[in-house]
Amino acid sequence: MKRLLTQVVFSCWVCLVVLTASAQSYHYYFGNIHAHSAYSDGAKDGATTHVLTPADCYKYAQSAQHFDFLGISEHNHLQAKMHLANYAKGLAEAEAANQDGKFVCLYGMEYGVIKNGGHVIIYGMDQLIGWEPGNYSVFSAKNDYSHLFQLVVNQPGAFATLAHPAPTDYNNLVTKPYDPIIDQAVTGVAISSGPAFSTAEDYSDKAPISYYGYYKKLLALGYSVGPTMDHDNHYTTFGHMSPTRTVLLSQVLSRDSLLAAYRAGRFYASEDWDTQVDFRVNGAPMGSHLKGVTNVQLVVTVSDPDPADKVKSIQVWYGTPGSGKIAKNLKTVAGQNTFLLPYTLKAGENTYFFLEITQDDGDRIVTSPIWTSNKP
Repeated sequence: MKRLLTQVVFSCWVCLVVLTASAQSYHYYFGNIHAHSAYSDGAKDGATTHVLTPADCYKYAQSAQHFDFLGISEHNHLQAKMHLANYAKGLAEAEAANQDGKFVCLYGMEYGVIKNGGHVIIYGMDQLIGWEPGNYSVFSAKNDYSHLFQLVVNQPGAFATLAHPAPTDYNNLVTKPYDPIIDQAVTGVAISSGPAFSTAEDYSDKAPISYYGYYKKLLALGYSVGPTMDHDNHYTTFGHMSPTRTVLLSQVLSRDSLLAAYRAGRFYASEDWDTQVDFRVNGAPMGSHLKGVTNVQLVVTVSDPDPADKVKSIQVWYGTPGSGKIAKNLKTVAGQNTFLLPYTLKAGENTYFFLEITQDDGDRIVTSPIWTSNKP
């Protein structure tokens, strides 16, 4: 279910506001980039399903409802059965299976360990990063996340997202001052992940939104990140386990366009598999950074083709990047799927806005922010 964002009509009190994108129009694409094949520790049921390789996973995932792309992100180390030669195989299989315009296939890695570490999803790297002798193409010490993020920044087109983050992960990232290198490398953080070892294939197994607070802390520190909903599949459940999705705003369904959307922060996390959120500030979509502005208008519309999926509430959160203070609720709109909200920035003010949408059935959707500043 994909709808162009070129022109959306909003009712605001007694006026009618028409928003037309001045530069680009976007479609909605639903998927997941955190999953595993038998090349690492996935495909635990492969002996019976015969879904083993990344190619098998992509083929299976195409039968899922409201699912446009799948990324296989293998663990990067031998403890999870990953061998260096398989990384090149996975990249080649994704290239062969990819069908721009129909179903996009991506391949990357999940770097790190749980104990004294943290897992990082990385795409855009054509060589395996690791620390085990003979099992890497690019070396990075097991717990040296500063070096890891520098490697991502150094590779044109690469980006990282943070998987199921714990408070002390990534060398205590959320208790340390803002790091511009990490900000360049990391574009997203999971607010929900898994269930990693679920075997459900009927869209019934939805993980709780466990990492929402971590997302808010990163924003407060000044990081330009958006929320994702990971699946972390280890069984043959790709796209079928849960209705949760990461939703990308992209011009077309192609590898290059979807990866560009991740890098630009044009995405949101949704517990509903086909909800479409158009959130703009002064016509700019989520993920945008607006400078030299004083008077801004937030314009929102939420659409869902399922009649029962009505909007219960939309919360507008706002905060000051780099302040260390968690975002506050600016406004809550109940029972409406469209509204316009004006805001005036004070002298020297830097502010970001993001949405938390709740449907009548309890499903929640959280968007990437839009950052505004009245400084040039």
